[in-house]
Amino acid sequence: MKYIEQIKSLLLAFLVLLSIVFTLLIWTYKPEYETVKETQIEEVLVGKPKELQEVIKPYRLLYRQNEQFYGTVSATPLENLYRHLRSWQVYEMGLINSELSDSKMNKMLSMDNRITMFFNEEIPLRVFSNLMSFNDNEIPDTTFTRLIVDWSNVESSNQLQLLFLNTEKRSLYRAYASVPDKDYFMEKIIEPANNYSSYVEVEREPLRSLYVPKDPIQSTRLRYLAEDIEPDLFKKILFTDLKIVQRNIESPQSERFTDGTSLMTVDSQNRVINYVYPTAESAAPIPASRLFIDSFNFINDHGGFTMDYRLSSMNIERHITEYQLFIQGLPVYSDVMTRLGTTWGENRIFRYRRPYYSMGTIFQRVQRELESGEQMVETLRKENNKLFREADEIVVGYELTLEESEQDTDLILVLEPKWFAVTNNTWKRLSPMEVGGDEVGLE
Repeated sequence: MKYIEQIKSLLLAFLVLLSIVFTLLIWTYKPEYETVKETQIEEVLVGKPKELQEVIKPYRLLYRQNEQFYGTVSATPLENLYRHLRSWQVYEMGLINSELSDSKMNKMLSMDNRITMFFNEEIPLRVFSNLMSFNDNEIPDTTFTRLIVDWSNVESSNQLQLLFLNTEKRSLYRAYASVPDKDYFMEKIIEPANNYSSYVEVEREPLRSLYVPKDPIQSTRLRYLAEDIEPDLFKKILFTDLKIVQRNIESPQSERFTDGTSLMTVDSQNRVINYVYPTAESAAPIPASRLFIDSFNFINDHGGFTMDYRLSSMNIERHITEYQLFIQGLPVYSDVMTRLGTTWGENRIFRYRRPYYSMGTIFQRVQRELESGEQMVETLRKENNKLFREADEIVVGYELTLEESEQDTDLILVLEPKWFAVTNNTWKRLSPMEVGGDEVGLE
């Protein structure tokens, strides 16, 4: 029995030592973790992303020099002007007038040595400032529909006067811009205007004037083979969890995809996709600049500007932004959808509506000649004076129709040049007198 106490002491010491060893092992243990691989999110693109200046485009450049108007809708002059204005240093931006009359606006456009860029919608200045270099720290939270470039003093002082005119709000902001290379500006931007189409001012006292081509319009009827963008790509873009998306075929021309909270419908007859996420609906105010940027980024992130789509309208109260399709510099109007439309919700897209066709190969061109703008306006004045006075613009555009091929395997897109009256962002086809119509080539 005399050894029992010694045994207990040894056992206790052993246990204490063992506890210390385990504690040290726990403190110093470094497990070999496997490298956690980052989940790769598949980037789905339906087209190539575009630059901001490719979407914020005017539909016309109007020059006034030597007491004559010249105009163009061609892409090359516009691209040259945009490329050059990136080098301008803009300064001294300020409000000049907030109550302009229509007659004063007309006078501004008719002064010599001026270029006017015509936009379909009010352009947020804070968005457009990304295309230019502003020296002022604070850019006004304003919008404009016309940008007038006055080059009267460029040769003597390298200075331009910029007039940001809003024809809807009747406001005018003025700034100045220094031009680093006046010779390039005159040679590449101004002098080519002498070869552009002659335009005339159509006065509508006391309303704003219209500006239309003086001579008959030479244009082309086009036939394209359609190229469809696979609707399944939009399903991958718009739904976050594809595993729970269910497909329902409602008819041979219509199908629906839903994950229980959002819905995408596909109209295969008119090539239209309509997506809605109801829980994102919001009535919270959104500034114009942010509304446009959110819409632009959403579409551009998946390469959604698959053709020449340009900003055409914004409804700030309803958070809607729309982009109009242009082909060869002309707007495309149709009962078939020719616009991209977004409605922004609470920090995300609420509604997205768009066509999923694209222009493929041109396989037929037929020459067309439309009556001159002067003739068209005079006809409209006599036959529908109400529309003549209400119209925001009288323009040449393309009317799009869909046509099945003889084999019923291909869809053909037919673009016919027509005169249109545009009022409050809605169009009405006029009836120009067409002469000619000879086929000029197959490709």
